[in-house]
Amino acid sequence: MRKIGRRGRRPMPASVPRADRRGTVVSHTVWGGAEDDGATVGDPSALFEQAVTAYVLGRFAITISHLRRLERAAAVGDAVVDARHAALRGTLAARAQNWTECCDWYERALAFSLPGDQACQQTLFCFDEDCTGSAGGLCGQCDRWFCPEHGAEREDGVARCGPCLDVALHNLVQAAILADRVGTAVETLASWARTANWGTAKALLTCLAPEEAANLGEQTDVPDSFAPDRRAALLLYRASRTLHPTDLERVCVPESGASDSPLPEAHEWLRPWVARRLSRTGRHLEAWRVRYEEWLARPLDTAAVHALALTALRVFAGNAETDDRVREEAARQAIACWAMVLHSVSYWRELGRHSGRSLTADERKAASDALTERIRQALRDDDRTAKRPTVDSLELAWEVELAVAQNLPKIRTDVLTPLDSEYDFSFGPGFLDLLSSAGGRWKDLVADVHSAVSEASGEGDEIGARLEDLLSPEGRYLTLLESGRFDEVIADLEAENTARHGVGENAEPFQGPRRLLGAALLARARAHVEGRRWAAAIRDFECAAAVGVSLTGYEEEIGRAGVQAGFALSRNRTKVDWPAYVGLLERVLVMAPQHEQLRRDLAAGCVRLGEQVSQRNEHDEARVRFARAYELDPSNESAVAALNAAETRSAERLLEGYVFSRLPQAIEMLRGVLDRDEAFQPARRALAGALYEHALDAAVNDDRADALSLMQEVHSLSDGDSRRWSPHRGPKYDIATGLYERAVLYDDLDEDDLRETLDLLAVARSYEVLPEISDLQVSVLADLVELLSADENYDEAIALVRRCPKDVEDRSRLDTAVAEAYARRARRHLDKGDDAAARLDTRSARKYASARQLSLFQVAEADPLW
Repeated sequence: MRKIGRRGRRPMPASVPRADRRGTVVSHTVWGGAEDDGATVGDPSALFEQAVTAYVLGRFAITISHLRRLERAAAVGDAVVDARHAALRGTLAARAQNWTECCDWYERALAFSLPGDQACQQTLFCFDEDCTGSAGGLCGQCDRWFCPEHGAEREDGVARCGPCLDVALHNLVQAAILADRVGTAVETLASWARTANWGTAKALLTCLAPEEAANLGEQTDVPDSFAPDRRAALLLYRASRTLHPTDLERVCVPESGASDSPLPEAHEWLRPWVARRLSRTGRHLEAWRVRYEEWLARPLDTAAVHALALTALRVFAGNAETDDRVREEAARQAIACWAMVLHSVSYWRELGRHSGRSLTADERKAASDALTERIRQALRDDDRTAKRPTVDSLELAWEVELAVAQNLPKIRTDVLTPLDSEYDFSFGPGFLDLLSSAGGRWKDLVADVHSAVSEASGEGDEIGARLEDLLSPEGRYLTLLESGRFDEVIADLEAENTARHGVGENAEPFQGPRRLLGAALLARARAHVEGRRWAAAIRDFECAAAVGVSLTGYEEEIGRAGVQAGFALSRNRTKVDWPAYVGLLERVLVMAPQHEQLRRDLAAGCVRLGEQVSQRNEHDEARVRFARAYELDPSNESAVAALNAAETRSAERLLEGYVFSRLPQAIEMLRGVLDRDEAFQPARRALAGALYEHALDAAVNDDRADALSLMQEVHSLSDGDSRRWSPHRGPKYDIATGLYERAVLYDDLDEDDLRETLDLLAVARSYEVLPEISDLQVSVLADLVELLSADENYDEAIALVRRCPKDVEDRSRLDTAVAEAYARRARRHLDKGDDAAARLDTRSARKYASARQLSLFQVAEADPLW
């Protein structure tokens, strides 16, 4: 039979091109072209040709519109959604990155078959011009005949030529991987893999489900005949399912000399692995470009933004990069991304998840502040090296970015059009520019943000007005303030303020500059606090208050500056200038009167100053300082102890010598000390000692009830720890012991002292009879008898024997003294011729000289002292 000539064939099909970089797919063959534009809209074939024409011209919205019209017509039976239609819809879905819909359309395209009346009625030739075989099937998508070598037919009669089948299968696999619908794709691949002589389906099935391919007895590797990018993608997919992540990164290594984008952009899930491996091998610039492509696909994904921020910062900080323009671009991109990340709730939540614990607000702030300062310092150093003007400096861009990102959420709640629910962050002007570069709905989002800021500013919102100034190019002063360059603002405004000093300062036109000067001074003061320039911060806070700025809300920073400035004065000094320290903190306390740490430090300074003046014996001034410390911080134990110690020392000076007239004054002072701190041991000991002596005085003055009460209070103050009294024996015992100790103190006594001592011991015995008191009584009696005998006062000396206690064990010295008194009186009687009296005294003397029994002294039983 004669071959049908090539010229008699149907027009060559127009090829649908690959999708753009957002959805890389292989071209599809469909019939119709741009030249077929004369058909009517009511003709389904013509309408499909118009859809193809619109696709070729890049008018994708019109393409979708035409296809949807056909689908609506098919629903009522006026048209058919065939394989060509489904394949084109799959291509458009891939371009929009709607991978689930892409899978659905390709599965539908691979399932469509032509009606039975289109079966081959004659022997035709294969569409391949180089093939001489006879055609055995008609493609259900492009209506071209194919031989068994250049096409395949399933068991259910669905037939496809080789190009249509390969493209559909490859794109279905790609979409299934990205949509996580590999299981459905495996079923479709298995149906085509069972056809005779079609290796593409078997090879793809091997990549997605090796166990299914093994049942068919096919190879277990990806053929080299596949396109390089598709082969790399499938190999990576297999590695992700079968290998450890380290092996997956090894598979992701691009070959030497590979392009900057080593993988197709459609394989988004592969980019992080590639970028990570590039970074680990030091190829930061390439990794940055890969991360940027990943970010373009997900501009508001915090993970993608964080990865881009890290990679861009590495490019900026890398020493190998010599292109200053690229470094600056990377720096500005890192600035925009880091400001966004640091204000993302999901970032901190994910950081806490990786660290294994939930981060506190203080921990988040400390980490954020540390990173912010490190980036600021790196940018400042680079600005200095590059000698950038102030308005173009990277540091200024960082400050503006942070300022806007920090304040933007404050107007979003009530004013800004609500974003999607997953948006949990804020951003600055740099990130807004990045979103604008992404185009599409992101550019509309940027417009919404600017509109919301303007609306908030128009409604009088202070934050909205500030944001509007920061986002506008005219906000130079505010921008400089936010970036920490206050000097030129303050210098200009102070010069203006000085020029009009005394001339209409309160006039309305001058209030604005005055407020701005105050804001600049306040901002510089706060910057000084952040920069730990404490003395300068205090001066600026004072100047800001002088021009009428309210410092409410800044007490914490003012107090912190005062505390740190005081610490600087007292640190590493051999001799601290405490008057200057206290004076500085008193100035700061005027501006932050409720700052607790400042009050505590000032109280400590007053204590130190009081101690210093106390060393110069300026005790009144010291007491004033200690009282000020107690006033500032009544709960501060150091301040209380200092004041109490000062007053305790004053009381102790009053108690020196235990002059009875000064005891009440000292006791009253010590009671005041214990009212402030009842556990202050020096005061308790001093008061116990004073009350002890007061109790003894009361006992001597025969005020028995008062003496016992005072001694009982001594017991309560002693807490069982005293060397002078025994809380275990009772007040009576302590009074007796105290009076005994007073008596022991006497030495080289005359007659009156001895008599007073005897009276004192008699009072002591009236409270408690102690052996030592009896022994001392006998000793004192012996001394008094000897003294009286020496003065020839024998009668009184002999009479004293009646006062000798009966419980004494050794009275030999007293007996000897009394015997000697009898003997001397006997001699005196003898000298006077009174022999009878002399003999009587002699007998008495002999009795005392040899007496060993207490029964000889029964005469003493009538003594009332016993």
